[in-house]
Amino acid sequence: MEAGQRRRADWRSPLWRRWRATDAASDDLELMILKDLESLRIVSRSAPVLGLVATMIPMGPALLALGRGDASGVGENMVVAFSGVTLALIAASIAHYVLTVRRRWLLQNLRAIERAREAG
Repeated sequence: MEAGQRRRADWRSPLWRRWRATDAASDDLELMILKDLESLRIVSRSAPVLGLVATMIPMGPALLALGRGDASGVGENMVVAFSGVTLALIAASIAHYVLTVRRRWLLQNLRAIERAREAG
């Protein structure tokens, strides 16, 4: 959504609007950037851990089925295990991509603000 908004000629970043409203220093704007990116960073770091949990939970029933000689039970539980980790890794990859692009955009905005401040 933000990529589409950035293409408009009259678009101003939320960081720019905050700076105009508060006349915040660059350090304060950097803290705002970190706060804006915090949730994406948490998702990109915690999704693989949740994928591991999603893998481990069905492993118990899979091992029990293996002990009983129930190959179909093992297979069903392994599908759930691998699906969970796959979805978590995809989610982490998407979150990391969005985080990287948004960080670049926000730092470009910060640099534009610093230039505008220097120009007067």
